[in-house]
Amino acid sequence: MKKTSKTRNSHFAASFLAACKGIGYAVCRERNLRFHLTAGAFVLWLRGYYAFSPAQDAALFLTIGAVIAAELINTAVERCVDLCCPQVHPLAAAAKDTAAGAVLVLAVAAVGIGIRLFWQPQILLQIAAELLGRPQSLLLVAAAVAAGVWFVFFWPKPQSPNEENN
Repeated sequence: MKKTSKTRNSHFAASFLAACKGIGYAVCRERNLRFHLTAGAFVLWLRGYYAFSPAQDAALFLTIGAVIAAELINTAVERCVDLCCPQVHPLAAAAKDTAAGAVLVLAVAAVGIGIRLFWQPQILLQIAAELLGRPQSLLLVAAAVAAGVWFVFFWPKPQSPNEENN
């Protein structure tokens, strides 16, 4: 049977929806992913105070995307290992620990990139002065931090009888 463009489009839409479902799954169940998403959001907010070049913006967006993608891959590895080896096994632990180590390496590199891009004391002092000079802005940032803490640590995790608790 010849595939029509409608069939190809429906397969594309289905694969896109499956990818979104996978991201949603990980967001609901993985605290570290929620941490990286929250950190990425704050980095993008902070970016508004800087005049980055297109190359610097590209480095920033690629770095945020890479860390989030690495967390998603780590989640996939962990779930595959759990499925294939539900009992405790040293090789299963090594696979999970290695995947987590890859995320850690990338996250440390991301921090280095962030320091390189954002360490401009004059701009950081301007941001601090603006926040301290406008209590409503400071209150808004404090509320955003509180929301981020809630999202990372207190987001309600769906319970499924077939999944282990993380």
